Amino acid sequence: MFGMTKKQFLKRSSKTLDETGNHALLIRGLIGQEKDGTIDNNHAYKQTKLLIEGIASTFNDYENISPPSNCNSLHLKILRSLIILQDVASANYDFITLSREDKSLKAQEKLEESQNLLEKFRIEFRPLTVELDNHLNK
Repeated sequence: MFGMTKKQFLKRSSKTLDETGNHALLIRGLIGQEKDGTIDNNHAYKQTKLLIEGIASTFNDYENISPPSNCNSLHLKILRSLIILQDVASANYDFITLSREDKSLKAQEKLEESQNLLEKFRIEFRPLTVELDNHLNK
């Protein structure tokens, strides 16, 4: 079986980055609500579980595509950004679990970790969107 054309790959990558951006916005909103104390722990838990499943689904779908050889680098960068976002969601899940157990100091550390990882994701994500736009506009 033949791999994807460059155009097919770029369209699929664009769709994946859109999904990834949506997941990141949802996590950012959730972390903000947790930081402000405006969200119930059970609701945050359910939201985080859904986000983890959504990110995993996006990752699996994107990981299984066959990019053209000249696009392997972009493919790996997008997969890496999804892994970082998964780490954000996992750290946030740990925060929720620890806060349920009343381990507030460790919980706060996990909340800070999820915020730091989200910043790392943001730093890596923005150049990816620019790179993809450059490829699409050629």
